[in-house]
Amino acid sequence: MERRRQPRLRVRGDSFVRIEGRDVALINWSEDGFLAGPYAGGLIPGQKATVRMVVQDYHDKDGKLDVELASVIKRIDGRGIAGRFLAPERYKRLALQAYYAAKLRRLKT
Repeated sequence: MERRRQPRLRVRGDSFVRIEGRDVALINWSEDGFLAGPYAGGLIPGQKATVRMVVQDYHDKDGKLDVELASVIKRIDGRGIAGRFLAPERYKRLALQAYYAAKLRRLKT
């Protein structure tokens, strides 16, 4: 059963999440959170962490999204590390929403 409010978007390019000073390949993301991996670090589920998410797909007409967000780690497993964003500042939330909406529009056309 799908519990997410929004579909996760797969990345096709040089996208990553910087966690604990290391870049971890971004697998998918939404306005609410991310999945990145493989992950080998010291975070545990339930822990809060600041992450920098950079999304830049190959030949991307939407440009690059580069935003630092407070997150809570939801799970760490064989796929990687999953996190949910925690109430970003208004300008970060608006940038994230606009970029996500542009990506969804491109997928539907």
